[in-house]
Amino acid sequence: MSARATGYFRPGASWLHRRNPVTKLMALLWVILAAFLLPPPALVGLVLLVACLAASVGLLWAVVRSLRVPALLFASILLVNAFFYPGAKDALVSFGPLAVTREGLTFGVVSAGRLLVAFSASILFLFTTLADDLLEGLVERGASHRIAFVILSSVQMVPRLADRAGAILEAQQARGLDVGGSLPSRARALVPLAGPLLLGSLIDVRERTFALEARAFGARPNRTAYRLVADPPLDRALRWLIAAATVGVVAVAIARPFG
Repeated sequence: MSARATGYFRPGASWLHRRNPVTKLMALLWVILAAFLLPPPALVGLVLLVACLAASVGLLWAVVRSLRVPALLFASILLVNAFFYPGAKDALVSFGPLAVTREGLTFGVVSAGRLLVAFSASILFLFTTLADDLLEGLVERGASHRIAFVILSSVQMVPRLADRAGAILEAQQARGLDVGGSLPSRARALVPLAGPLLLGSLIDVRERTFALEARAFGARPNRTAYRLVADPPLDRALRWLIAAATVGVVAVAIARPFG
């Protein structure tokens, strides 16, 4: 299937692929919550947890490669805080008027680490969860069909745009457009790409809207699903366990200021 149909999903039959999408969504929310609420040393354990989960389903290298996208963001957070953290006094290394401070470096490492955990866990979730199954799983549990569709569209938006942009570039190259060469040449090639990409996206939204209306999207009485999402007893037990773990994380976060 194309990226337009599957989003980031990597087909597989691993134990993580077989889990119910709602179970994986709750686990993802727990990891993100733990990353931002637990003390900074817990970030090491969370990174190792996500890495072990990815390795167990053969997606560790794919998750690592996906980190190339936010690497610049992580680096900027680290550098900006290391040099410009407000109120920092403990200078470690000086570069003329600038200095790397202990407070800024610590805050930058913690902030980048939290984003690293959230991003890698989200990518692993997208790699192992088919967006259609996620939508059906949410609707089956009473979630608003509109909210479920917004989540589905968000998951598929970037891959659909990338798929469409690739098709437009191939079509323009076939007509003689030079998309290589120097940086200015590549920048000029973006101009004829932006128009068709924007118009194509708007047309795609209109077509999807018409298709949803033709299929009685949102009809509640006697609604039937075209696909059934498995929900074995193990997943139900895992959801209770994740809910208890979430309460535990919140309790630790509340109790921590009081020692």
